[in-house]
Amino acid sequence: MGLTILVGIIGLGVMVFVHELGHFVAAKLSGVTVETLSLGWGPRLVGFTRGGTSYQISWFPVGGYCKMKGELVPGLAGGGAEAIARADESRGTAPTDGTAPTVGGAPVSETRLPEHPRGSFLAASPLQRIMIAAFGPIFNLVFAFLVFAFIWWVGFAVASSDNRVILATDYTLDTFPERPPAALAGLRTGDRITSIDGAPVEKFQDILENVSVAPGKRLAVTVQRAGTGAVETLYLTPQLDKNTGAGRIGIYAWIDPLVRSVAPGSAAAIAGLQPGDRIVEAGGHPVANTMDLYQALSSKPPKLDVTYDRAGQPEHATMVFVYDDKGSPNVGLDFAFTLYRSPSLGPLGAVRHSLEETWTTITLTVKGIGLLFQGIKLRNAVAGPLRITYYIGSAATSGFELGVAAGFVNFFRFLSFLSVVLFLMNLVPIPAMDGGQIVLFVVEIVRGRPVRSRLIWRLQVIGFSLLIGLSLFVTFSDVLFFMGR
Repeated sequence: MGLTILVGIIGLGVMVFVHELGHFVAAKLSGVTVETLSLGWGPRLVGFTRGGTSYQISWFPVGGYCKMKGELVPGLAGGGAEAIARADESRGTAPTDGTAPTVGGAPVSETRLPEHPRGSFLAASPLQRIMIAAFGPIFNLVFAFLVFAFIWWVGFAVASSDNRVILATDYTLDTFPERPPAALAGLRTGDRITSIDGAPVEKFQDILENVSVAPGKRLAVTVQRAGTGAVETLYLTPQLDKNTGAGRIGIYAWIDPLVRSVAPGSAAAIAGLQPGDRIVEAGGHPVANTMDLYQALSSKPPKLDVTYDRAGQPEHATMVFVYDDKGSPNVGLDFAFTLYRSPSLGPLGAVRHSLEETWTTITLTVKGIGLLFQGIKLRNAVAGPLRITYYIGSAATSGFELGVAAGFVNFFRFLSFLSVVLFLMNLVPIPAMDGGQIVLFVVEIVRGRPVRSRLIWRLQVIGFSLLIGLSLFVTFSDVLFFMGR
């Protein structure tokens, strides 16, 4: 768990630092003085100063920040907003009827306003400030594209069961208010799904990727029937899972009950089970797949008699369980899976696949945002920094179980997906976000003068209030998630 959190913190820091690096590059290109570029937060640990910029590593090395000279603060935005505010104060008669403020009877626009220091953020043109604000999200998008391209170039491995499925309604492990789409379509346990809407399916991961993104969409599913091998095409429409926002059809992966590893000190280890054993019977019932074993455990028995095959010889054992506060037993068994490798593509093929994956992630993120308004449970579907850190770490550590290379691939691939999400969320036109700042600078260009500081202040208050409220909500949701509630 400690390694998972550490790796997650590093990953979250990488995403944030890439974002701030984008602001830094744009500021330098625009002639804006960057006072500090920091990797991490808090007091400076080590660093150096060059060209008027302090490059440093701070005590809390997570994320980072880019501090520009005269950078915007809440209530001051646009090249002349600060001057307008000062003009209002000098007269002591800031207008409240929407008319332009005046100095000495003349409109502010006709008065020489105090100039901002050379090299400051507010001295930059509106177009330059738009570029500075946009480069943060753009760098996140470019980072995702480059990582996707590299991964497709070198190839990667995916651990998954094959394309054989189990009908969930054949077991009592989950409840369904109505018959799920797979049952309605006539899918059967043991069937192999070979394609979905014409896209070939090789593994269960392919099924998840196609179904989860298609709630409410009618899919043509080609299956190879268990036993006969006959090929049929079924039609089904995934239901929206309001707990996750994903589509589901009511199936499980068929996983052979072949033991891959046994956790030390677990019920399985104490009973004498070893990697390579195949469980063939549990509680007097045959076990064809892991769901049969989980079904035998669903009644929370204090112990369970199992028969397993070891090197062709049947063996018997009794597992004695201890249940945690969530009602989960300490079984300690991990089952075998297949490692599927992607082909190592050339540079052009890698770029093409990267473009496709980046665009797909963008469209799915936009679609996911739309699902937030279709009655899904926000507390389960929306993750905050705590849960994101955990997910990043989990993706990496699960990959490291397959090897160092697989661990790094999982780590950076997951970071790339999140970077695309960060790109989109930062462009949301909330005043406290980069997108909100861009809108204000565009308005400044259209009007030919800055937006009034009084209006900016109100918008900033609204924006920050929304962000604070959202932060509190997702943090509370994360805490409940880790508490198992």
